[in-house]
Amino acid sequence: MSAQSITHLRRIGSGSVLMLGLIVGLIVLFCCGWLVGWNPTWRTLGVTPLEPHFFDMHVTLDYATCAAKGIDPYIPHACNLANFNLPPIWLWVSYLGLNGTDAPWLSVAMIAIALGVMVFLFKGRRGGDGLLALFAILSPSVMMGFERANPDLLIFAMAGGAALVYRQRKIGAVLATITLLSAGIVLKLFPMFCVALAARYNRRTLCFAAVITAIFLVYVLLIWKYLFLIRSNVPTTFMLSYGYKALFLGIDHLRAEAGLSPMGLAETWVPALTSIFVVIFSAALAVSNFRNGRMTCTVPDTAAGTAFFFGGGIYCGTFLLGTNFIYRLTFLLLCLPQLQEWQNQKDLDGARGTVVERGLLIALFAVLWLNGNSNGHTTFLLLPQLADWLLFFGLAAVLLSNLLNTLCARPPRRPR
Repeated sequence: MSAQSITHLRRIGSGSVLMLGLIVGLIVLFCCGWLVGWNPTWRTLGVTPLEPHFFDMHVTLDYATCAAKGIDPYIPHACNLANFNLPPIWLWVSYLGLNGTDAPWLSVAMIAIALGVMVFLFKGRRGGDGLLALFAILSPSVMMGFERANPDLLIFAMAGGAALVYRQRKIGAVLATITLLSAGIVLKLFPMFCVALAARYNRRTLCFAAVITAIFLVYVLLIWKYLFLIRSNVPTTFMLSYGYKALFLGIDHLRAEAGLSPMGLAETWVPALTSIFVVIFSAALAVSNFRNGRMTCTVPDTAAGTAFFFGGGIYCGTFLLGTNFIYRLTFLLLCLPQLQEWQNQKDLDGARGTVVERGLLIALFAVLWLNGNSNGHTTFLLLPQLADWLLFFGLAAVLLSNLLNTLCARPPRRPR
């Protein structure tokens, strides 16, 4: 290959690389699915498949159809093998005449929207960054969401779109961001954790966080009687899950495999106390960085920085909910553009900052890839759970560090 060709390849942007990679990936996926079957194909990708295809979309549409007939959708297994654990607004799709037969095209449309937002999030960088983003998207955690057509993909598109349109000094852009996140809250509640943007402490971000919090609280009051039903219908399991309880549920599974009686730690104070200790250690690290004038992992006022706050806030917030299926790790893709920018820019704080930023990047990929299982089975693994805790600690420390640095507005100490 000539030097001119190599130079040309280096000029290809990350958006083009990502788009081309996704197209090739879809072609390979469909060819393998047609030749050897969909279930073996998904298992090869580390995803546990469910029948029918686009299972989560079928669940939503089945319960909407039942609710239109007067059946209580929150009764376990009333209309499907899986329980309905979404806010009641999802039942309104029945008024549009939609049912289970519409699941395939609705799923494809939702996946296309989510992929489109992903491409826009990563465009404008080097081609290598596009390859790195493609590697993250092809992880078992993200692909599980695609296989099941989980509604989290739509919420991801809303949160990613909100980060892209947000402009701190433009009222119209801020209102558009609030609208997108409010729609996400109405559909799934946890975009509330995007209030982590307030870690970029100023009057505008405080107002933004206050409005989002107010919308969340009003909505919670409106659907209060459904919240406990939704919570009871959400599985609490170590299988293909992350969250502060997942590790302790998995320990009992390992003991059962060894023929030992369960310890039941997940139902004690131990998981919550462990979470408190980790948050305290994160805060201590943030305070130490501030006192020593280290500005490691400073999140700028850019679209990538806003996306980082949204993704980091959602990961840390959902981690503290107990357990979540790993398709929700898709929101970590929001953190990746800023992690890439930190790697691409000159490190003004010496090797220390480089180690921290690269450590976060490695931890993010470990979480995305290790939480899936190459044989498609749901065997509990200790390593991914430890990676989940490590990333929780790192992201919490970064969010708290940025809050301290902007809250006190002290200029960084320049290295001698």
